Amino acid sequence: MFVSDRIHNAGIELLDSKFNVYKKYELSNDELLAFISSVGNKSSLIDVLVIRSNRKLDANFIKALRSSTNIRLICTVSSGFENVNTEACRKYKIHYLNVPDGNFISAAEHTFALILSIAKRLLIKHQEMQSGKFNSVSGENMELYDKTIGIIGVGRVGSYVARLAKGLRMKILGNDIKKSLKNKYTWIKFVSLNYLLKNSDIITVHTPLDNSTRNLINHNNIKDIGKNSIIINCARGGIINENALYISLKNNKIFYAGIDVFENEPDINFSFGKLNNVLLTPHIAGKTKESYKRMAIQAAKQLINFYK
Repeated sequence: MFVSDRIHNAGIELLDSKFNVYKKYELSNDELLAFISSVGNKSSLIDVLVIRSNRKLDANFIKALRSSTNIRLICTVSSGFENVNTEACRKYKIHYLNVPDGNFISAAEHTFALILSIAKRLLIKHQEMQSGKFNSVSGENMELYDKTIGIIGVGRVGSYVARLAKGLRMKILGNDIKKSLKNKYTWIKFVSLNYLLKNSDIITVHTPLDNSTRNLINHNNIKDIGKNSIIINCARGGIINENALYISLKNNKIFYAGIDVFENEPDINFSFGKLNNVLLTPHIAGKTKESYKRMAIQAAKQLINFYK
């Protein structure tokens, strides 16, 4: 087994107890391939590759991995598979695993951290205080009580966001392709995407990124969002069309946005940083001390169970 990216020591210790584990960090994909080929060909023990979400494995890499190494399983210590070309894995008969349950609490909490920071204008007030301005009578802050939050994707993260919203006595709209969720979450009003966009004070997306969700919010339907609404993306860059969102924010067609994820990370569109109605974080929603440890342990347990 080869661990190419740093994971929590608790996961490493669990792996060490069951497998022969090689660790070498901060290699490029080419260096990684060369290293596994040279070491792995001397021993058939390296048949598993463990990575994190910052490492992107495209079809060419997976093809080379299959032809020049003994790797037959890739484990990405992340909630999704966006960083791994799973179609190529299937084509070249390489298994793949992820850790879907490890960071949903952290991601949901970060979502509400952005919502509350925007509603209470914390960044603006902090900057005013830093500049020596003490303005305690602005009256521009917003209560979340009785506001409507629209949650697109009511899975692990989205449903936890809904629970937090329920605790604040917000009205909750949901949109999801899984019809069975209506029976599971009877206290959420499930509606069409267009209805949600038109009737939500706060809109937050929590779907995976795939062909069906790319540009889910786009130049056409972003016009349905009210000019006093807040939109949050802590899911994946590309679910909301960045150009459409930027134009809407720049022209004040949307009140505010909280954005944690971007297309083409880390070479992102930094034009958002020039707007005065956005709050930006660098894809850290699911990355906390607790989730870092939890995901490493869950990944190790999955690998142990796989080989059982």
